[in-house]
Amino acid sequence: MWRALDEYVANMKEGQKQIYYLAGESLEAVEKSPFLERLTQKGLEVLFLVDPIDEYVVQNLPEFSGKRLQSIAKEGMQLPADEEGKEKRLEEAYKDAFKPLTTFLKTLYGDKVEKVTVSNRLATTPCVLVTSQFGYSANMERILKSQAFADPSRAAMMHARKIMEVNPRHPIIAELLARVKRDGEDTEAKEMGHILYDSSLLYSGFSLEDTAAYSARIFKLVNMGLLGSKASLDLLPEMELPPEEASAEEVDVPAGEDAASADEEL
Repeated sequence: MWRALDEYVANMKEGQKQIYYLAGESLEAVEKSPFLERLTQKGLEVLFLVDPIDEYVVQNLPEFSGKRLQSIAKEGMQLPADEEGKEKRLEEAYKDAFKPLTTFLKTLYGDKVEKVTVSNRLATTPCVLVTSQFGYSANMERILKSQAFADPSRAAMMHARKIMEVNPRHPIIAELLARVKRDGEDTEAKEMGHILYDSSLLYSGFSLEDTAAYSARIFKLVNMGLLGSKASLDLLPEMELPPEEASAEEVDVPAGEDAASADEEL
């Protein structure tokens, strides 16, 4: 359904300060995006921008009718505040409680992310990668890579400006926090942290940076699920072949028997 900006503003929820939009490759892709989870729960309208020119346009249209246009795939998204301010206090409490995990993940990822923080946009997904306000979105990164004369140095400069957001209510994130608090050098926690990052790249619309490493971690995870935590990826011994049966041509026949056979055939 087409939506004019003045219609959108006229139907904004009470306390809503931003015009939410999400840019993507296709309508099917944006409709399944994890960035929509909390906004959908709250009944907030999001504009879908699926033409390549759309994101260029909104970059030059920072606001409309006094309302700032906000990509829900970038940092700085503000949800309408509840009257009691409970959600804001809850968000701050989660940030304090999950500080050991966010610090652990930032150290693990290094320069791959600018920071790791608790998310206010997720409901069922464990984590996503958003970009900074002035960085490229996943969709814009895809568009630039597809251009024949794109400037690779400029794209590389903006490529790393990602922010990991974790869902504090998701059981995977809660278990990861518990492990990190018990042991800050937990090997399995580090492996899971890497898998979460790579999965978030894909789920958030980015390209995998190291497909071989991601595949190896997934194979290891599958092996653990099948064989337990002590499972090994060492190859099994080579199977033994059964002894070959001798063919009729390979059987040794005495010379006399060969002559008798020949006479019989004649």
